[in-house]
Amino acid sequence: MEKYSETLHDLTWPELMQQVASIIGRDEKSLESNVNYYMKLFNDNNSDKNQLNKLFEKLQLDKLRYAYFSELFVRLEEQNYKMMIMSIESCIRQETNIQNKTPKDWVATVRFENGQIKVYFMALSYYQ
Repeated sequence: MEKYSETLHDLTWPELMQQVASIIGRDEKSLESNVNYYMKLFNDNNSDKNQLNKLFEKLQLDKLRYAYFSELFVRLEEQNYKMMIMSIESCIRQETNIQNKTPKDWVATVRFENGQIKVYFMALSYYQ
């Protein structure tokens, strides 16, 4: 089992996405186990119908949540978005190293030039 970081703001974009992928993978296995358990209860004539209904409702919500987060994850992993976010993160790190303070308010312009993503960054104010 992977150790999850408690300081999420310190993670780079690839590290954060790796953690999210790991959690989604665990959720997928858990959901599959729960569906199998539900099917076992469903096929048992002696099962409590009230418990079965509650489990069904919970599974529906779990499946919906899994579908939404998986889709969000897939979209965030799209290469152009990934490159834009990583480039902005890099600009913030560079600016923090140069100024010895982190930008609080900034403007980033993302452009596609000659088939490449270019990020232009300007810090407006800093955390003290």
